[in-house]
Amino acid sequence: MSTRYSIIGGGIVGASIAYHLSKRTNEDIVLFERQSPASETTYKSVAQYGFYGDETQYRMKKYGMRLYNEFFDDPRANPRYHYAGLLVAATEQADAEQLEAVVETEGEESIGKIGKGFDRDLLEYLPGDEIEDTLLLPPVETDAIEGALYRPKVGYMSRPQELAYEFLERAKENGATIRQGTPVKEITTKNGRVTGVVTEDGEAIESEEVICAAGPWNIELAESVGVEIPVKHTIAPVLQLRPQKPIEYDIPIVSHYGSPYSFHRRSEEELLIGYNPGYEAATRFDPNTMSETVPEEIRDEGIQLLSELIPGWLDADVVEQWVGVRSQTPDGNPIVGWTELEGFSIAAFHTSGIQLAPAVGKMITSQLLDNEPTSYYDALSIKRFDGYDDHHPE
Repeated sequence: MSTRYSIIGGGIVGASIAYHLSKRTNEDIVLFERQSPASETTYKSVAQYGFYGDETQYRMKKYGMRLYNEFFDDPRANPRYHYAGLLVAATEQADAEQLEAVVETEGEESIGKIGKGFDRDLLEYLPGDEIEDTLLLPPVETDAIEGALYRPKVGYMSRPQELAYEFLERAKENGATIRQGTPVKEITTKNGRVTGVVTEDGEAIESEEVICAAGPWNIELAESVGVEIPVKHTIAPVLQLRPQKPIEYDIPIVSHYGSPYSFHRRSEEELLIGYNPGYEAATRFDPNTMSETVPEEIRDEGIQLLSELIPGWLDADVVEQWVGVRSQTPDGNPIVGWTELEGFSIAAFHTSGIQLAPAVGKMITSQLLDNEPTSYYDALSIKRFDGYDDHHPE
């Protein structure tokens, strides 16, 4: 068997690449997914969508927002997008002062830009004693909050797996082949370029281009062909709680400034506790052997913080838990596109896969079909890191 393009990974990123390629070329495209599509990292995502990050991420998210609006106007699946808003809450006075300074200095990359106009976003600082004058937050213990940032244009997908299907169904309509339950065990090379892939059952598929969008498996797969990528891992544990009675009102996503925890209502019967420790805590994990049990100390800390910030939800029982493996890069942006090995491209993320996947699919398609680096290249290319290179000629 042979194909022009082989995509490894059927999560939201691989799905986007398959869709964007299939939209522009009639050549053969095969996507290989080790289990069912979007059943691992994408499925385990809390799936926020909002405008924060650096200038490149703003532009990427704008493209994604426009594409998702197009999809939802003519849906193939049901990802269920919910408006929520985001409240970044500081419980220490020094942290509150830092948040206030962000607004006074018109933003920083980790928080986002402030104000109105091109590539800017609405963001308001709320002193703790004014929150109840500004927002309806009946279950939130505002007395525990010294200050907060409120960002209105943030929401989440309550069915992130379905969002990947929005791409995959369109890719199949365009002629792409989706092979689920087909792990890739080897990428083959000859004379310094990719020649194809070999599946776990030994099937060899010739391919001129291999695109690795395998989430936490990217590191191992890239290393197997001699490509080092500056990516590490953190765990991404989530606790799903069910309250004793339905939550009949919406509140913003609440992110605790000063710790890795966040809380949000996913439905009337579900709320989530998320955990993101950042690049400083990054190391390397084997995604094949990760336990699905949230570590006890993270579970206890998360529930303790919930009791302080949202005591109205404390009667909820933990009904499900899972642990994903989150990829992290040193500067917070994905690594996308060509590598030093000809014919081998990578899409390695620093979280935000739901938000940035559309632009990543567009960028890789432009590189492979047009030999065009795109305007994202300087911020996303592996070449931005010292000691790394790609095969694209200057």
